[in-house]
Amino acid sequence: MALLAAALLSIAGSSALRAAGDSRVSFIALPIVGFHSDLGFQYGGYIDLFDPARNHYHLEVSHYTKGQTFVHGEYDSSLLIPGVRFVASATWQHDPLFNFYGFNGSVNTYNPSVDRKDGLAYYCYKRDLIRVLATFQGIIGGGFSWMGGLNFRYMSSDDLNFKGYDSKNTLFNFYRENGLIRDNELHGFLLDIIGGLKFDTRDLELDPRSGVWAELFVNGSPDFFGTSYPYLKAALRWRHYLTPFGDWLTLAYHLGYQSTVMGDAPFYMEQNISTIQIRQTCSEGLGGINTVRGVMSNRLIGRGYAWANVETRLRIFRFQLLKNDFVLGLNPFFDVGCITSPMRVDETAAAFGLSEEDVYSRSRELHPSAGIGAKVSANGNFVFSVEFGKPFRAEDGLYGLYFALNYVF
Repeated sequence: MALLAAALLSIAGSSALRAAGDSRVSFIALPIVGFHSDLGFQYGGYIDLFDPARNHYHLEVSHYTKGQTFVHGEYDSSLLIPGVRFVASATWQHDPLFNFYGFNGSVNTYNPSVDRKDGLAYYCYKRDLIRVLATFQGIIGGGFSWMGGLNFRYMSSDDLNFKGYDSKNTLFNFYRENGLIRDNELHGFLLDIIGGLKFDTRDLELDPRSGVWAELFVNGSPDFFGTSYPYLKAALRWRHYLTPFGDWLTLAYHLGYQSTVMGDAPFYMEQNISTIQIRQTCSEGLGGINTVRGVMSNRLIGRGYAWANVETRLRIFRFQLLKNDFVLGLNPFFDVGCITSPMRVDETAAAFGLSEEDVYSRSRELHPSAGIGAKVSANGNFVFSVEFGKPFRAEDGLYGLYFALNYVF
């Protein structure tokens, strides 16, 4: 609970958080002291600010002890463009030990004895990401809104180069040598165009008690930069919130689906979880805090995914501190995900000595997990989160423990 303790101490020394109708500036600066089972211990800080016009500014800088450095800034406004919600963000991520467990899930057997042990980091490679995202949402009526956006990325994927680990004995190199990852998709620029519809009847955005939040959209790239990887993806997200017995209990579930429907996306976009509105600062791979909690991050990579999250949100204690309202809650959950459409089936079958039928059947196996989270909501503006998840299958890792912000959905 180090992140929570730091948050409470920082609130005491900062300008007070305010409710959404307050005309004063709401400002908070927090140290980040956390833990992520895939990344190690985290330290850094972030700043959140709401001005009187309710523009929201967010800046986060952190480093994990397993190597990742992360910088993320975001601006959210409903006034900059009349009648349009505009969100712009910029992200830089340097990760010398980026998780990679191969394509198509259970096709590749996970061996924990070579996962960052005895000079081997078999399931890692070096990756750098620069992402600039701009999204627009405008109200149509009856709960419906249109959505659009541009997602610019620069990606660089390289051999492992981290002290103490063998740079050549990695799954990433195996995939390169067998043509599963191609040289012309290791580095380069990409512009992803997004468009779709949203249906939103939530009563609150960060911690809803009732309503539906659904999105149907497509995103793709016509290959502006000559990468030879034009593609089109389709995504559907359905989230439903019910509070049947009073404000102390909310039942919530989320159903997600996405698939590449045309073309062949570069491998780093197949592991990207398509989204219009970022809830967590990273959204990659099926597995981890964004999708199937407890399963290792990026455990499942394919052309298409389906996943579900079901949780009970219990609000067990309310208190005030320095004229700020806090709610302490617990959220037991069950998650499950699978690959619906495997990627590069021919190459995978040849590299692993399998038939194409084996690749299809193994890739589509279910990967469930269950666990519990603890939440502290501050004035409805911030939600501090700690979640623990345990996968049902040994090949998906031992457990997942995450310190973060917001609910997953």
